[in-house]
Amino acid sequence: MNILELQNVHKSIHNKNVLKGVDLQLAKGNVLGLIGENGAGKTTLLKTALGLLKTDSGEASLFNESAWGLSENNKEKLGFVPQTMEFFDNLKVKDLLEMTSSYYRNWDNAYAQRLIGEWQLDKKQNIQTLSEGQKQRLLIVLALSHSPQLLVLDEPVASLDPSARRAFIKELIELNADSETSIIFSTHITSDIERVAADVAFLQDGKIHYQGGVDELKDSVIKLHVQANQALPKVLPFDHILQSAINGKHAKVSVEKFDPSKVLAWEQELDASITLEKMSLEDIFLELNK
Repeated sequence: MNILELQNVHKSIHNKNVLKGVDLQLAKGNVLGLIGENGAGKTTLLKTALGLLKTDSGEASLFNESAWGLSENNKEKLGFVPQTMEFFDNLKVKDLLEMTSSYYRNWDNAYAQRLIGEWQLDKKQNIQTLSEGQKQRLLIVLALSHSPQLLVLDEPVASLDPSARRAFIKELIELNADSETSIIFSTHITSDIERVAADVAFLQDGKIHYQGGVDELKDSVIKLHVQANQALPKVLPFDHILQSAINGKHAKVSVEKFDPSKVLAWEQELDASITLEKMSLEDIFLELNK
């Protein structure tokens, strides 16, 4: 069952086409990392998926309801961490915690207090005096403490130091393992996706270029190192080439949808030896966006 689903979603912001037919699914209990360059539309996608923005066309649904007209019962199942906190600056941390807890029947005060203590947030401090990293930690506490069935995170670790990032990643892993919370999060830190997410989606040119398993993607996008006995042709026989650099008898070629059964035939055709190099998720992201 899909907790979240976008079908052919189009959305323009300030007369700019940001989402151009996005299809995206998040199954119950899955963790999905969303990757895209700055300005690719990740925030617009997440806000549209949550019903904070209305689609221009296409369908956005949550819990089998329209995201735009989501019922109060299903809204209570959501946790959302935006990039920045833009309100309640005059409140103290404890006041915002008390106010937020009043909205949720499932609020776990003991859990919230544990996170506040572990993440060294002063409950008596005014929110406007918190650092950006402290504000982000507070937003995460607010999103996690009512045991959401769906957690949506927009660049959740952008302002966190390495220690806070590790603690946050640990909470995500435990939350997903203990309660099968479905999670979708955007980030530029691909190593965090490799640690947490089972699936990844690439947003590029307003569409999802790839959605699938992280391990399957790393098996699919491969760098080939070619060493030939004679000068290589300008056009190589490989399928689905992303990038290539040919220098006489040597070549480095990155391909997607890699089929290992074709390597022997390529070696015979080119009179060459071919070695394979697996790429990190960050390297794959860079290759796909060149």
